[in-house]
Amino acid sequence: MDGWEPTEARLALLVDADRESRSLLQPLLRARGLDLVHARAGVAGLELLQRMPSRFRLAVVSLDLPGLAGPVVLQTLRLFLPSLPLVCLAESVEASAVPVGGPCLSKPFDAAGAALQLDAALTAPRTLLVGAAVSAEALARATASFKLSGNLLDAAREIARGLPGEWDESP
Repeated sequence: MDGWEPTEARLALLVDADRESRSLLQPLLRARGLDLVHARAGVAGLELLQRMPSRFRLAVVSLDLPGLAGPVVLQTLRLFLPSLPLVCLAESVEASAVPVGGPCLSKPFDAAGAALQLDAALTAPRTLLVGAAVSAEALARATASFKLSGNLLDAAREIARGLPGEWDESP
């Protein structure tokens, strides 16, 4: 996806069904010059990024999402928007140990710790990190699908199909 310019991007996307995360993150993001956009599900978050990729400077994604799982959303973004800084949210310290290849805040999080992780995500160089749980075939299908359609959601569905029990068609 072309056109991602971090100097122009002023939005942060929070993909989380928990409204409390929004109220906790909003002042931290505003202090960094970012306006918060909230999506309650992975599909909605990917659709927003699909429509306006150059507007977003950061994505914060919960591991616990309805429908399309958080690790699938994170892996999709790492593969197809590799320059977009990412932070994951986990329901617990144990869940934050899930191999998602990047910083993960455990809920409930304190403002100081969250601020440090947000700053690290916004300033650290990005690398392509994808968990080993996704099959090589699923990654190949996702890449082929994205090359053909340019659609993040199509690619995410292929990644999800490579993770048994991860894909749920419900919203």
